[in-house]
Order: sequence, then structure tokens, then C-alpha cells
Amino acid sequence: MEVIGDLPRELFLEILLRLPVESLMRCKCVCKYWESMVLPESCLPCYSSISNLIPQTSALGFGYDARTHHCKVVRIVSYWEERSGSGLPHHSRVEVYSLATGSWKELNVKVPAHVWYSPCFETYFNGAFHWYAIDDNRNEVILSFHMGNEEFQVIPMPSALSLYDYAMCRSLFVWNGRIALVIYPRKAIEKSFQIYVMKEYGVRESWTKILTIGPLTKVEMPLAFWKNDEILMEGSDGLVVSYNLKTQELKDLPIYGVPKSFATLVYINSLVSVKGGNRMLDGDNRDFDW
Repeated sequence: MEVIGDLPRELFLEILLRLPVESLMRCKCVCKYWESMVLPESCLPCYSSISNLIPQTSALGFGYDARTHHCKVVRIVSYWEERSGSGLPHHSRVEVYSLATGSWKELNVKVPAHVWYSPCFETYFNGAFHWYAIDDNRNEVILSFHMGNEEFQVIPMPSALSLYDYAMCRSLFVWNGRIALVIYPRKAIEKSFQIYVMKEYGVRESWTKILTIGPLTKVEMPLAFWKNDEILMEGSDGLVVSYNLKTQELKDLPIYGVPKSFATLVYINSLVSVKGGNRMLDGDNRDFDW
């Protein structure tokens, strides 16, 4: 009790507010001081605000740290407030798993934009993992996390595409050693695909529209660039199709799947063995099991 008594009242209340309701009510029976902390007039408003926050893993990324020669996993956990009409998370937490230490650690950083889902967008390039995101002003951006310095960077979209438009989809790829952005309609019988390339990494003015594919029928979305001059796409009939950028020919590939469920991953041979981890490092690098 002496240790608990040494805690500031505000910190003690923060601890109590994170308990389930049943455990919180049992705490009232410990002593008069604890009972006063759990009284509705002092506890209920704060408890309601915290309990309405729902944690959800909104982003995962995997990459290689060239400085330490080890792989890392980054996870962004977003806390959403129930009945909030903002459409954006209340706040986010960032965790990094390092193959070098075999443990997770939480970063004391602010996520500068909110990760949003967009088909076939998550991409690893130039030592960083990239996600589609929305900033606080509801501008569309690319959020990147560098595996080496463990820092975020916000990369702007092309000027014509900065404002969010639900009717259009965005997919991000690596094409000929550069970041490539493909823009196409979410729902249409005939779809045209606009391809932008960022010629200078991180510089908005360097976005250049290279070409437009289509209009094409029975094609849902791009999956990956392949052999430099071909792009794999998901067909509306559950097939994978290949579009040749030079000949403009579209052909079916003998790869079958379930419509609306295709995804692609870039595979590179490696001698690195990825093992599971069950340890967590806090902000002071103190180690504990979880």
C-alpha cells in the first residue's frame, strides 16, 4: 500500500481506468482511498472516454535495416472512438519488432498521418515501408516508415490527386527502380488506369504522368508490375490477366482465384530466417514477456 500511496493521484486514476468494470468495482472494497477514486462523479467521465477507444491494428510493414543487417516489422495500432463521426482515429501507437533482439519495442513518436486501406498499396522501397494515408486536413498522402532510423515521412500525392475521392482507387508499386502510382475508378464497366512515376523520391513536383492504360473491360485492379513492360491485373472473372505496356495486348494467365481476393507480394531470395518473438521492450528499453 505504501508503493500505491506514493503514486500521484492522477497516475493512480489512469491505472484504475484501464481495468474492466468488474475489477474496478472490486477495487472499491480495498480501502476508503480506493473507494473515493472509483466514485462515479470522479471516475465515470474519464472511464467512459477511455473505454470507448477501440484498439485496432491499422498497418503492418516488413523491411530490412541496412545498418544493422537485420529485418524489422513495424505495427501501427490505432485507437478509434466509438460513435465518433470524424472518421479518423483518436491516436495511434507504433511498435517495432527487430530480428536482432527478438523483441518488440514501442516508439515514442507521433504518427503524422492516418493509414487508410487502398487495394495493393503497401510497398517496401528504398529502405522504407509505404502506406496509403490521410492527414489531419483530409489530404491524401503516402506515409513511409524508414527501417533504419525508425522515422516516419509524409510523401505528397500528385497535385491533382491530393484531395480524397472515394470514387477513385490508388495502388502503389515499384516500377523500374521508382515509386509508381496507379489511379483507376473503383466501380466502372470500362476502366482506365493512369500511371504516375515519382522521378525524385519524396518531391511532389517530380510526379510525372507516364501513360494511361485502357479503357479496359472485365478488369478490376492492378496487382503488380512484371518484367518491366507488363502489369498483372485482376480480372472480374476470377483470373489473373497480363497487360503488355508496349503491345497493349491483354492475355489470360493460368492462375485462378476468388474474385475480389487477389493480392501480390514481391519475393526475393534471402538467407535471413525470421523467427517469432514474445518479448516487449518499453520506452526505457526495459524487457518483459508478453
